[in-house]
Amino acid sequence: MRKQIETFIDELKSNKKLASFDEASTKQAVVLRLLSFLEWDIFNVEEVYPDYSVNSHSVSYALRIKNNNKVFIEVKRVHEKLDNHQKPLVRFASQEDVGLTILTNGIIWWFYLISASDDWQQQWFYSADLLKQKPDTIIPKLIDLLSKNKVAKGQSLRTAKALYQEKKQKMAADFVPQAWNKILSQPNKIFVELLCDTTEKICGCEVDSNMVENFIKKYLDKWLIKDLPGLSAAPPAKIKEAPIILKDKLESKPVSHNSTSSTPSGTGQYRITKKQDIYEGKTIKSFTFNGRTEHVKHWEEVLTNLCDYFAVIHKKDFEKVLWISGENKTYFSRYQDQLRIPEKVKQTDIYVETKLSPDEVVKTSKALLAEFGYAADSLKINTE
Repeated sequence: MRKQIETFIDELKSNKKLASFDEASTKQAVVLRLLSFLEWDIFNVEEVYPDYSVNSHSVSYALRIKNNNKVFIEVKRVHEKLDNHQKPLVRFASQEDVGLTILTNGIIWWFYLISASDDWQQQWFYSADLLKQKPDTIIPKLIDLLSKNKVAKGQSLRTAKALYQEKKQKMAADFVPQAWNKILSQPNKIFVELLCDTTEKICGCEVDSNMVENFIKKYLDKWLIKDLPGLSAAPPAKIKEAPIILKDKLESKPVSHNSTSSTPSGTGQYRITKKQDIYEGKTIKSFTFNGRTEHVKHWEEVLTNLCDYFAVIHKKDFEKVLWISGENKTYFSRYQDQLRIPEKVKQTDIYVETKLSPDEVVKTSKALLAEFGYAADSLKINTE
């Protein structure tokens, strides 16, 4: 079986007509051939059921054991993007109580464990690219997940669950450095109390928690992990652009997500790569964000208005602002005493520093935009 699949993949790599395959050709020349090597009887429609449908929903193939659906496979033409086909497929599989589901264009194979989560975006657990990945890497997985014998014995489902847990643990491992940085950047009470108690036991005197927090701040840059690893992710879902809302007013103009002027670093600090205008000594008149102008009297209103806006639009992940900091200054915190003149961001438990120079206001505002994927030039400052 393994040798047959390896030879088949080599043939695909050398097939000059592969890129021109339509959906029917992809099914016949790629998917069915691979299933035959995996010991499925492709000529038995009760075993490899084509165009399986229920009501208005259908799937290219249902792999069946003793008249029970075990695996759904949805096939698209070679090189077709798969992103938009994920949601309806996994929902159909969930309705039909099919544990293992596959979306493929013949070359790329995305595997979903339906029981893993109620969220279809979290059900993906494994990807195989027949042209780019080494056969020794993907062939054992294809056999374990998709061979008839493994599916019939329930072993494929157990393999899928193991791979899903492995994926989750790898993701968790990637997030550990971020969690470490977050604990150091925004020390929680347990961490501070632990350091206070340990210090008190060593020196024999009561320790002020503020002193401990200042100690952490002093050495923060040395302790932070600067080269954070890339994060594992499921196949990407199509993201809809959000409308612009400022001061509870709806603006239908779509936002730009191509930030080029500010780039996030691994420590939560932002390096401005474009030469900045100087605003020191100037009087703020208004600011324009994505084409909408807001009149303000004070520089800090630029930052606080933007914070209030992002707290509404990005409610679930607004806490990302806690990563925005300068070399020796904290701009956002859940603790008022860490800021000089804090102002609470509406609908959150987060405070923003308002004792900032005009240049600091603009720099922090652009870092805020970059954190949520907006272009730096979507913010225009109007002075007099």
